[in-house]
Amino acid sequence: MKSIRFTIITLLMIMISTLVLFTGCKQSNSYTIEGNITHADQAKVYLEDISGDQPVVIDTSTIKKNAFKMKGYANPGIYRLRFGEDPMSSVFLYVSKQDDIHIDADLKNLSEYTVEGSVSSLHIQQIMAKVQKKYKALEATFAQAKATSSTVSKDSIQRILDAGQKSLVTELKAFVEKEENPEVACFALMFFGPSIKEEIPYLLDVTEKLHKLAPDSKFVTDRYTSMQQYRDGLLAEAKGGIAVGSEAPNIILQSPSGDTIQLSSLRGQYVLLDFWASWCGPCRQENPNVVKVYKKYHAKGFDIFSVSLDANRDQWIRAISKDGLMWRHHGCDFGGWQSVPAQAYSIQAIPATFLLDKNGVVIAKDLRGEELDQKLNKLLNSPAAQ
Repeated sequence: MKSIRFTIITLLMIMISTLVLFTGCKQSNSYTIEGNITHADQAKVYLEDISGDQPVVIDTSTIKKNAFKMKGYANPGIYRLRFGEDPMSSVFLYVSKQDDIHIDADLKNLSEYTVEGSVSSLHIQQIMAKVQKKYKALEATFAQAKATSSTVSKDSIQRILDAGQKSLVTELKAFVEKEENPEVACFALMFFGPSIKEEIPYLLDVTEKLHKLAPDSKFVTDRYTSMQQYRDGLLAEAKGGIAVGSEAPNIILQSPSGDTIQLSSLRGQYVLLDFWASWCGPCRQENPNVVKVYKKYHAKGFDIFSVSLDANRDQWIRAISKDGLMWRHHGCDFGGWQSVPAQAYSIQAIPATFLLDKNGVVIAKDLRGEELDQKLNKLLNSPAAQ
């Protein structure tokens, strides 16, 4: 079964290490930040610009008798306020012109902090509180899933996990739609977690809209640029064939015996879609490895669908026999490089392989030899696969 591989701490660490949160402004603005922080006496407080590769401290203070105060000048934007030397002991603030921000917090339970004097900072606190609450619930469910040995129970818990993640994404989208500050709205997009791949169309659309609203914001611009680069990467991958994460198009061909075979008939199993040809030296060299994994994993729910780019029927059939390709799903339309499946999958070189999951979705491409064996072992010998 799928698993959620992050904790609240991991989520925040990723956010802290990857966030680029700064917006330019022609005029510097003054700010005042003060607070009451319990369980932190004599701790240093750092206001950090985290727009570059490494955080840059722009102001410091010391907590004395549970209180601290700092005054200075900074460009409008989102900053990190760090208590002590641990980056995890931090909150995020939006600092704008002449803000007078007040924070109340307990360093032993920093997630429950409150903030006044900055509407945007309050909104940041609110969305982080929602995210933390959701992930605490998801973590508890995940812990329950690990503790149970019942497949039915695990499946039921996985549905709860999926529903919880979808619910979080729905809340994040609602927040983004309502938020008037484009930078704070963009900040919320950082919490999509494992749903990010499914939400690429939405993220492309919303970052483009936010960029139009705040073209001078470095944070928004960087997020917009990263999504455009992600899109370009997917398009480039698609030009070379079917992209990982997409559903494999069905293939209908004739087998050596004249029977009609369909790729879709293998749903419910993991499938290696293998493009090859009798005249292809590298293909023939790889065939023993393909035979090996078939023998090793077929009984556990693995099959192979071979598509030949041969133009000669007799040579194709002889190669199948000579190489001991014992699986039954062999197909060819004798069109060579211009065959229908080769065109549909944009095949430019062979051997070319696509590993499909039980739903016919491409989960890996061009795995060979040991890499293919290791992937199948992980998929078919894991506890969730039993």
